[in-house]
Amino acid sequence: MPHPVRTAVTPPIWLDTNVLVDIDKGVPNAEAHIAALQRQGHEILIPPQVEHEFLEGQVLSGKEHIPRIRPEDMARRRVLLDRLNFHPDRMASGVPVSQLRQWHEEAVRHGLSFEDARVIAEVRASAQARAIRNPMLLTRDAGGTLVRMRQRGVWAVEFSPHATQISAAPRTPMHPSAPPPEELPKPPVGSAAKTGFKAGLKAGLKAGIKATFSAENIAAMVPELVLVLADRVAAQEAVKRIKIKFTKEGFAKGVAAGVMGFTEEEVALNLLNHMTDYRLQGMEDPAGILTNVMIFKLAEAQENYAVGIGYQFSSQKSKAWKLAMGERGFKVLHEYGYYFGNDPAILFEYDFIDKLAYVLSHSTDAILEHEFRFNP
Repeated sequence: MPHPVRTAVTPPIWLDTNVLVDIDKGVPNAEAHIAALQRQGHEILIPPQVEHEFLEGQVLSGKEHIPRIRPEDMARRRVLLDRLNFHPDRMASGVPVSQLRQWHEEAVRHGLSFEDARVIAEVRASAQARAIRNPMLLTRDAGGTLVRMRQRGVWAVEFSPHATQISAAPRTPMHPSAPPPEELPKPPVGSAAKTGFKAGLKAGLKAGIKATFSAENIAAMVPELVLVLADRVAAQEAVKRIKIKFTKEGFAKGVAAGVMGFTEEEVALNLLNHMTDYRLQGMEDPAGILTNVMIFKLAEAQENYAVGIGYQFSSQKSKAWKLAMGERGFKVLHEYGYYFGNDPAILFEYDFIDKLAYVLSHSTDAILEHEFRFNP
């Protein structure tokens, strides 16, 4: 078979071991499906871990073992890879071993097997070396394994021998009800906004989730000047509105991050300090006691704190609960016309979590009302 011509619109596709096994066994349409992808210009790549498993067999972590491949089977499989022009992928060697190890360990911590985690790490490394943001892996895995692969930076697609092509990712529209926000320069806020997330987690672990919205814990996250001014009657209602609004929004984002399997580091890097001028509209007090900077400080500190609480709450829930919440959110997003395509990186960006939190807000508001003592 002639080598397909690579173009900018036909990125390579990586294969999992179980897809190769299907082809080797002669599963109907399996080989024809891959040949169709090659004719479309996709180069078919085999991660080193997959090549090892397919040609030599694998040893699972733990007590269970898969016997090594017999010599005659190994020879037949080598001929198969050569005949179909499936290339071993060596690009991952350009990525530091420490980075590969980090991705592998991260995938294991998030529920993938030792072997699947290695495949994911190698695909991510090769994609990074090739400047590809959405590496696609064809696999026979489905369900939770497929979801966990996607959550770790690889767009895993369930292999369907009857399909003849893979459609391109549709465009992701902007939120229909809000114009692009204009970012305010971040004023110095001391330790309040910067430590809100960590403090929220610490409070949740030490005192129990339901105790974290006590007046004392909230006060620790809010600039002292704002609280002093809040003693004036004219500003009390404005402060209350700010606290309610951004506690709800921050809590929803934290819950959404837990549902999507974020790590603490990912939450801290991607979800904190996103206050904007647009989001603060209508938060002023009638008497003008609270300045824009004061309102900004209070809103940002309150939201950061609530993100930490929401993330801690969601992370402690079962996998079944997270899957149910995620399915509920994605269903509503699709009904609203949101499409996130084949780029897994989108699912770990602030804009996506903001949208997921928005469609889950009915549920997260109910959680705040019934499971927390939140008295603004």
